[in-house]
Amino acid sequence: MSNFFTITALKNLKQTGSLFRSSKTLANKLIEPLDRNKDLVVIELGAGDGIITKQILNKIGMNSYLHSFEINLSFVPILKTINDERLTIHNTCVSNLATIFSENKVDFVVSCLPLANIEHAFKKQLIEDVKFILKDSGSLIQYQYSKKDLEFLKNNFTDTSTTLCIKNIPPAFIYNCKN
Repeated sequence: MSNFFTITALKNLKQTGSLFRSSKTLANKLIEPLDRNKDLVVIELGAGDGIITKQILNKIGMNSYLHSFEINLSFVPILKTINDERLTIHNTCVSNLATIFSENKVDFVVSCLPLANIEHAFKKQLIEDVKFILKDSGSLIQYQYSKKDLEFLKNNFTDTSTTLCIKNIPPAFIYNCKN
């Protein structure tokens, strides 16, 4: 499966952000804040081939919901093989977030989008939309391969913490941004 990811990534590296799929270690670190004992609404941005999608589904409770966004048509059929009634796959651009979800309804947004590759105006609107749909107690969990956008995130959220996952190729910074 990881060879397929690499081949697909080579076709549009700017969109995928990496030649390698996320490691299970990174996936597990991303989902640490999710609470199995609460009914959650979770959004995943940039689901890729579903490695993080599956980990989220393993972590959340049976009355929780996961909405996974993936724009790459090569990955969508793989995501559709995940048989879980809590999962809804959205094959649409993340620019539609605020039209799909109501204000203050989402507990977590787990983002795998390569912010460093996204035009600033689009990135700014995306973060505004994420803040709009997040509950007051909600969080954006974002990973990146550099700290290029750390200040941008800190300026948009009340509390942003950073951890490093070295067991990933390349190593990744995980930002937990509280609304």
